[in-house]
Amino acid sequence: MSKTRGGIAPLDPEPEPPALLVPALIASQVSAGRGPAVAARVGIALGISITLCFLTGLISHWIQHPPTWFYWPAHPVWLYRVTQGTHVISGVIAIPLLLVKLWAVFPRLFSRPLIGNPLRMLERGSIALLVGSVIFQLVTGLFNTAQFYPWKFFFTTTHYAMSYVAVGALAIHLAVKLPIIRTALARPLAKPAAVSDPELESAVEQGDSTAMRRTEPLDAGEPQQGQPAVSERTSARVLPENAAASDHSVAMPPDVGIPPMPGAAAPTAEPVAGHSDSDLVPEHGGSRASDSSPTSPARTTALPESAVVRGDSTSVAQPGISRRAVLSAAGIAAAVAGLAVAGQTIPFLRWVAVLSPRSGEGPQGLPVNRTAAAAGVGERAQDSAYRLMVDVGGVRRAFSRAELAALPQSESTLPIACVEGWSASAHWSGVRLRDLLAAVGEYRSGDVRFESLESGGLYRTTVLPRRHAIDASTLVALRVNGEELDLDHGYPCRLIAPNRPGVLQTKWLSTIEVLA
Repeated sequence: MSKTRGGIAPLDPEPEPPALLVPALIASQVSAGRGPAVAARVGIALGISITLCFLTGLISHWIQHPPTWFYWPAHPVWLYRVTQGTHVISGVIAIPLLLVKLWAVFPRLFSRPLIGNPLRMLERGSIALLVGSVIFQLVTGLFNTAQFYPWKFFFTTTHYAMSYVAVGALAIHLAVKLPIIRTALARPLAKPAAVSDPELESAVEQGDSTAMRRTEPLDAGEPQQGQPAVSERTSARVLPENAAASDHSVAMPPDVGIPPMPGAAAPTAEPVAGHSDSDLVPEHGGSRASDSSPTSPARTTALPESAVVRGDSTSVAQPGISRRAVLSAAGIAAAVAGLAVAGQTIPFLRWVAVLSPRSGEGPQGLPVNRTAAAAGVGERAQDSAYRLMVDVGGVRRAFSRAELAALPQSESTLPIACVEGWSASAHWSGVRLRDLLAAVGEYRSGDVRFESLESGGLYRTTVLPRRHAIDASTLVALRVNGEELDLDHGYPCRLIAPNRPGVLQTKWLSTIEVLA
């Protein structure tokens, strides 16, 4: 930490920007919004989004491919709707945040040395792995929401495996960069006021400290009460804490300033309320003493001492948008992106969900992912010879649709919640699964397997855990929202169970079997 001056302990100076492998003219135009201050703050929001996306993604994967230790309850019935909606929304929010973070740190990718020692090579390699894996996850996940697969690998397993790579690389990155992040967050966003003066910038580049102090006339007018009519006075400002001399600066006693040029009148600093003289540093201007008028008071313009000592012209001119503007834009972009897809999960936001692949519209008020035509089940599903085969403990019985309708009917209001992030509630009616199994034989325990009329497909068969099978809201549904099931919704009958992904709510049922 810097030494206390005037009773105030300033923060450590902001690190100098790295030397870039680009021409000096280009490097001098790097926006002040780029750097650790923006990257650290955007990185926090990005890290939260990625963590939420990772955890909710694990839940979805484990429901579809459950480990032996995994437990997923039947209630509350809306839980999967929330977790998977959060998964997609947080992933979409992460996209603009990632772009802003990459923009903030992009110039540092060209810092010297480009390769460096083995430690630097390892650091750069971990960053490349982090960026590459996160981009892969976000892009493929976004394509999945639209069911667009321009690749040959299986999305589910690849996305699951790469999520561990992304989170592991993120953990390593945080461990390496934690000191920089803490320092960046400790500093205020505002930088010292920039000085725009060609002569002064030239003096800074040449490291000429005597040329950096000049007086500038204040507005002419009548002398104020208590001030001499003919005098020179200089105004002084408190040096911003984040503009304190860096480790590269020459240590200077607090009461020693830059000496005036020969022949110039020695200015006197006016104390500022709340600060001692040692807190004041003269502001550096540009004209010489000979340029000042004896009847015009003079002032000086502030310049960080570190810029004077090291001859840093970029400390004088800070082009581009401010850090606050960058962070505001990042927050707005993330909010807009989230709202643009949140409506497919949150019904009252559907009017702003302009990027949602599923709007909530479809046959009988429900979206459809896989149609009967795509599944190739149209003829078999509408065949008058259709029968649903139910097997309980080796006892088998076939049910026509009319026989299913003749059994005691029950109703449930359950959401269809799809892995792509959309969900919609509906009012279902049909035969309770436990009642249907009891009509065949005694159901004691065991998971239940469901098979579709489809001849192929990854989700042609699904397995329902016993806790869901015995739940009163689990139905072999025949009707939805007061109407007979549409063919695209699973006619002649389908499974609907609480708190399950839509891909596991098997349509066009052909066989139900209790597993031993």
